[in-house]
Amino acid sequence: MQRVAVDGAERVGEQPFAGLRIGNYDKARASAGEFRDIFTRRVIAPFEKKFGVKVTYDDSGMGPQYYARIRASKGSPGFDVAAEMGAQEIFLGAKENLIEKITDKEVPNLKYCWKRSSEIMPPYGIVQTYQYVSLIWNKNKIDQPTSWLDYWEAQKKYGEKIKGHVLTHAPGNFQLMSLSLIMAARAKGGSERNMEEAWKMLREIKPYIATVAATSAAAVPYLENEQIWIGSFWSARSAYYINRGLPYGVMVPKEGTALNANTSSIPIGASNKKLAFEFLNFRLEPDIQKSFCDEYFASPGRPDIQGWSETFVAQQITSEEKMAKMVGTDDQYLGEAVRDWTLKWQETMA
Repeated sequence: MQRVAVDGAERVGEQPFAGLRIGNYDKARASAGEFRDIFTRRVIAPFEKKFGVKVTYDDSGMGPQYYARIRASKGSPGFDVAAEMGAQEIFLGAKENLIEKITDKEVPNLKYCWKRSSEIMPPYGIVQTYQYVSLIWNKNKIDQPTSWLDYWEAQKKYGEKIKGHVLTHAPGNFQLMSLSLIMAARAKGGSERNMEEAWKMLREIKPYIATVAATSAAAVPYLENEQIWIGSFWSARSAYYINRGLPYGVMVPKEGTALNANTSSIPIGASNKKLAFEFLNFRLEPDIQKSFCDEYFASPGRPDIQGWSETFVAQQITSEEKMAKMVGTDDQYLGEAVRDWTLKWQETMA
C-alpha cells in the first residue's frame, strides 16, 4: 500500500490507499441517510477531488460513542477526524489531552468564524455549523406560540385539546433534551444550575405528550402524520421538513433560545494530522459552507457568506443580530451533568 506525500497532504499514487478516516455520528439513525448523502456530495467528494485522496467515512455511532472510542484508545481511535460532535466532547477532550489544539496556523479559516465560536469552547476544535433549539407548531391545529411556556405549559395555553400532541425528548437525544429543559428553567427565572421548575413542568406535561423521542429522527413520523402540534426541535431539521411541505412553523421564543455548535476535532493519535487539518479548513471554505448549509438547512460556521435566500435568512443564523439572540449555556457543566440529568429525567418520567 503506497502513500505519497505532496505539499504536506497525502495524494493518490499508483497504488490505492486510505488517505483520511472520518468518524462521524449517524445523525440520529433514520435521518443518517439524508445527512450522509448531503455530507458526501457537498463536502467529502469535493475534498477528495481537490486533494486527490480517498476518505473513509464511518458513521456507525453517536457523538458520545465516538468520544468514548477516543478515550478508550488513549487518543488513537482509528480515525483522523471526529466530525459532528458537540462542544461537551471538546471540553472533555481538551481536559483529558486526547484531541489536538487548533489555531488559525493549522486552520487559516478560523479567523473568519463567528466570534461566538471561540467563546463557547476551548481551542481544540472547529465549529463548522450551528443549529438552535427552535419551537415548532402545527399551523393547521393551533395558534403560534410566543414563549417557551406556551410549550412547557401547553395545557394552560391551548387547553385539553393539546393532550396527546406534545413532543418531548429522551436522554438518548441528550443535547436537545437538556437544552429544551434549560429554556424551560430560564422561562421561569432559573438556569442549567437551577432546574427545579423545569423538572416540575416536565412532570406536569406528561399526560399531554404524543411521543418521547429517543432521537430526532424518531419524532419524524409523528410530524408527518401531524400528531405533534407543538414541540422543540433542531432548527435545521425543522427547516428541512417544512421545506418538504409539512405544515409547521419554526420560531425563536421571546426568551431567546439555546445554541448548539456542531464541532469537529482531531484525535491526538491521528495518523494523518496534516490532511485532517486540511479537512477542517476545507469545511470552513465559503463555497463549501454555502453548498452544505443550503441543502442541509444548517446555520454557517462563519458570518461573512453572502447570497442566502430570504427563507434561509429567516430560519437560520446569518447575522450578528441573530446570533445575539442565542442563549449561551455552560457546555462544560452539561458534559459533567449527563449522568445526573439522565437519572433525574428517568425519575421524573417514571
